[in-house]
Amino acid sequence: MGFIDFLKKLIEKNRTKESERETEKVAFDEIGDWVENKGKEIKDKEKEVFVLIQEKINFFINELKEKADILESVDVDSIKTKDKIKSIVNEGREKYLEKIKDFSESLSILKKNNLEEFILDVNKLYYNFSKSSRMSYERTTILIGKEIGNIKERVTGFSKYLTKTFDKNKDIINSSKIISFIKLKLKHVIEMERILKEIDESITSLDKKITEKKQENKEIIEEIEKIKKEKSYIENLKKQEKIKLLEGALEKDIFSLRQLIDFKALANFFHIFEEQMNIVKSHKEDFQTNFQGDGGASILILLDEAKLNNEAILAKIKQINDKKDEIIKNKATIKKDEIEDLLAEIKKIKLEIEKLNNEKAKKLKRGERLKISREKIINSIKQGLAKINVIILDV
Repeated sequence: MGFIDFLKKLIEKNRTKESERETEKVAFDEIGDWVENKGKEIKDKEKEVFVLIQEKINFFINELKEKADILESVDVDSIKTKDKIKSIVNEGREKYLEKIKDFSESLSILKKNNLEEFILDVNKLYYNFSKSSRMSYERTTILIGKEIGNIKERVTGFSKYLTKTFDKNKDIINSSKIISFIKLKLKHVIEMERILKEIDESITSLDKKITEKKQENKEIIEEIEKIKKEKSYIENLKKQEKIKLLEGALEKDIFSLRQLIDFKALANFFHIFEEQMNIVKSHKEDFQTNFQGDGGASILILLDEAKLNNEAILAKIKQINDKKDEIIKNKATIKKDEIEDLLAEIKKIKLEIEKLNNEKAKKLKRGERLKISREKIINSIKQGLAKINVIILDV
C-alpha cells in the first residue's frame, strides 16, 4: 500500500472516530452545573497527567545531576593543549553547569495547576536555557564533547517527551480552555440577567407611578368639570366678565378724554417751563399710561393753571372715576378661581408623567441592548460547547 493510500485510510479513520463521538445534550439552565462538573473532571485528568510528568521530571533531574557530575569530573588540565584553551573550556563548563543547575531548579518548582500554563512555562524555560547556555556549551565542547553531549541529549530527550505528552493530552488542554471561556461567559450572562431583572422591576414600578399620575390627573379634570357647574363659580365668572367689560369701557373713556384736551394750547402755555412741558409731552405720547399712573392729577393741575379745563373734561373725568370705583367694588367681591390652582396641578402632573415616560424609555433601550449582548454571549457559549461536542437544548 502506497503512502497516498495510507493517508486516505488514516483520514477516513479519523472521520469515523469523529462521527462516532457521542454528542452530549444539555439544557441551558443546567449548563452551570454541567460546566462545574466538567471542569472538575478536566482538573482530575490534568492531575493524572501532572503525576506522570512529575515522576518524569524527578527522574530527569536526577539523571541530569549524574551527567553534570560526570561533566564536572572530567580532568581538563590533563589534556594536552594550550592553557588558554583549557581556561576557556573550564570557564565554559563552569557556566554551563550553573545553567543546568538553574534549569533543573526552575523545572522542579514550576506550578502544575493548569496544563496549558505549564506548557507555556516549560517552553519559556527551555528557550531561556537554550539562549543563555549556548555560548558556554560551545566553549565546553572544544575539549569535552561526549560528556556535555550526553547532557544535551538528555535535555532534548526530555523536551521530546514533554512535547509528546502535551500533544497526547491536547484534548484536555482544549477542553480546559473552552470550559474556562464558558465559565467567564456564564458569569456575564448571570450578571446581565440580574440587571435585566432590575430593569423589569424598575419598569413595572414606573408603569405603576404613571398609572397613578394619570388617575390623579383624571380626578382633577373631573373636579374641574364639577366646579364649572357650580352656581358660585358661574356667578364669579360673570363678575369677571363684567370687570373686563368695565375695564374696556374705561380705556375708551380715557381715550375720549384725551381727545377733549387741547395739547397744542397746553404746550403753548407752558413752553418756557421745562417741568410742565415734560408732563404735557409724556401725556400726549402715552396718555393711557400716564393718566392711569396718577389718576389724571398732574394733567388736571396743568389744565386748571392754563384755564383750559371745561365741563366736558370734568364730566369725562367723573365718568372715568365712577367706572374705576365700580371696578374696584366688583373686584372686591371676586373669589379666587379654584380652577386656576387645579390647572397648575394638571400641568405639574403632565410634566411628571413625561419625566417618568422618558425614564421608562431609557430603561427599555438599555434592556434591549443587554438582551442583544446576552444573545451574542449565549451564541458564543453554544459555539464554544459545540467544539467539545455539546449541544444546548434550550435558552
